[in-house]
Amino acid sequence: MTLVVSLNCKDGLIMGSDGQATVGSSGGPIRQPIQKISPIGKRILISGSGHVGILQRYIDGINKFNKDLIRDGLIPELREKIRKTVFDIMQNETERHIVFHKPLKDAGFPHASAPPFSELLLACLENKENKKIWRIGADGSDEFLEEVGYGCIGGGDIFAYTLLRNYEVKELDVEKGKLIVYRVIKEAIKVGAYGLGEPIDIWTITTNGINQLSDSEIMALDNTYGAWIKMEQELFKEIYKKKKEK
Repeated sequence: MTLVVSLNCKDGLIMGSDGQATVGSSGGPIRQPIQKISPIGKRILISGSGHVGILQRYIDGINKFNKDLIRDGLIPELREKIRKTVFDIMQNETERHIVFHKPLKDAGFPHASAPPFSELLLACLENKENKKIWRIGADGSDEFLEEVGYGCIGGGDIFAYTLLRNYEVKELDVEKGKLIVYRVIKEAIKVGAYGLGEPIDIWTITTNGINQLSDSEIMALDNTYGAWIKMEQELFKEIYKKKKEK
């Protein structure tokens, strides 16, 4: 399970993720720390969820367009090339998977599985007014999410959508948005039964460029998050107390 979240704030974009990958081994799946977010130039961030090997191939494929992306941003011609690259990689992987697993499935073996699934999320800041959050699905489908105010991918996205609907993200500045991203991912890690884990990784894109939050900045967010939760608990007690008095 993975969770990647991107916010469209009034002065920039934020992308955050959990920091755990589940990889295969002879003895079964194991946890590995991983950085899931990568910059392209000074105005694009990219991340993905799903099978690690497929995501690596996605990134290798998209890296062929790095110079064009850095120069032109997410123009329609480049978006179509990237979308086709992702679809072709996933199609090849699905065909390989079917060739291997279909005989096992036909023979009734329980370990025959469905094809792996991987998707991508890109955030691009062309200028303060022109920001994009772009999701590309494993089937080649894509959508822009900046008008919604946020985009989420990964098995943990249901936790993020539930929490993010409480905030007017586009009215927040990046500084406040970082705390929202941290809280969403932190609470998803607490609730998720499998596959989500720390460290939490958060990046921002503003007109000053791309910045990855340092360990000390993440620690400061954690302290503020703790204070926020405590204030909510105290407020609930106060509300409940007033109701009882009535």
